[in-house]
Amino acid sequence: MKAEIISIGDELTDGKIQDTNSSWLSRELGDLGIRTLYHTTVGDELDAIVDVFRTAVSRVDLILATGGLGPTADDLTREAIAKAARVPLIRDDTLLETIRDMFKRRGREMPLSNEAQALLPFGATAIHNPNGTAPGIDLTINRTFPEGEDTRTSGLRDSCRLFAVPGVPAEMKEMFRGTVGEALQHLIDDHAGRKRVIRSRTIHCFGIGESQAEAMLPDIINRNRTPRVGITANAAVISLRIMADTPSEQECREQIRETAEIIYRKLGDFVYGEDEDRLQDVVCRKLKTAGQTLAVVEAGTRGLLTGAIASGDGAEAVFQGGLVLAGTPDIEEMIAKTFSLWDVDIVLAVGPYGPSGQTTVAFAERPPAGASGPGDSGLGRVVAEAFPRTGHPALIDDLFVRRAMDLLRRR
Repeated sequence: MKAEIISIGDELTDGKIQDTNSSWLSRELGDLGIRTLYHTTVGDELDAIVDVFRTAVSRVDLILATGGLGPTADDLTREAIAKAARVPLIRDDTLLETIRDMFKRRGREMPLSNEAQALLPFGATAIHNPNGTAPGIDLTINRTFPEGEDTRTSGLRDSCRLFAVPGVPAEMKEMFRGTVGEALQHLIDDHAGRKRVIRSRTIHCFGIGESQAEAMLPDIINRNRTPRVGITANAAVISLRIMADTPSEQECREQIRETAEIIYRKLGDFVYGEDEDRLQDVVCRKLKTAGQTLAVVEAGTRGLLTGAIASGDGAEAVFQGGLVLAGTPDIEEMIAKTFSLWDVDIVLAVGPYGPSGQTTVAFAERPPAGASGPGDSGLGRVVAEAFPRTGHPALIDDLFVRRAMDLLRRR
């Protein structure tokens, strides 16, 4: 099944906000075994939106559209879908009452403009929006029209399924995970002519390059393999996505389990987590399990390490604070100063150190009471690694932050 994602709004074409919905939807569709062939972005102009929808209808099986479902004059998605499908807009009185009730529950009177949100293209079903007033639209559009026109791409069925949801990410995601996701599973089974179970699992690695990982898994990264494994690289994180498509849940999970075991065995400690895991999540969870606390200190990374750790899963139980310094202080002095400010078990640090042009990532443990640390530093065990400060200026600080967290993860 082929899909197209359409993002609607002047704020997107003007570059005022970034379209994160499309990438999220593509990943979700991929997990269902649906291939996204096109991402299309269009501004708030009715004829342009209609053209985009008609083009999509002619070349894919599934359209997911976001944005343009609000109550204002520049929210044109409803009208554009109706024109593209050559059907009228019809007011749904039940839907209108639902919208009115939502305003009542919030202690507000519904503005007259919100009545537009109760208009649906003829033949469409409303998609419930539990977090907002804008319902979505579910419509099957015929590719062959009364005039005899048929512009579809060869091999496609007689109709195309379209789902339109609000552009607000939180609303879009909940509607997709609920009503839209359920409808898509039925659509997938219908297209396949059988019950299909599609599952995926993504394994994340750090400290290894994409080509090195592929070389260590020569029989895994193979397009003809079952289950399929794809490899991607983003911000020095290598992700291996296992995708199984079988008639049964048990068979699906077994295929994924066997492949995951091979990846873990081959890549070893390069693997740090799965699916939604970030390095800071893994670090915070490990510290929480160990009952240990952490503070961080950094120089030259603009507070990024502090922000990353603070956002980790369970950080509130382990993270005590961060110190951001200017200049090029000695890294052991940075660590000692941090221990003096917070009563923590571990300090994680990034800072200039060693030969010119290098940056060090390090962690230190607080020595037991009454014990002296190595040398005259007064610190417990210190583990440090130095790296040349090379790479793109916009990315290098993030890389050192990840290196610091990975060093602590491997502890």
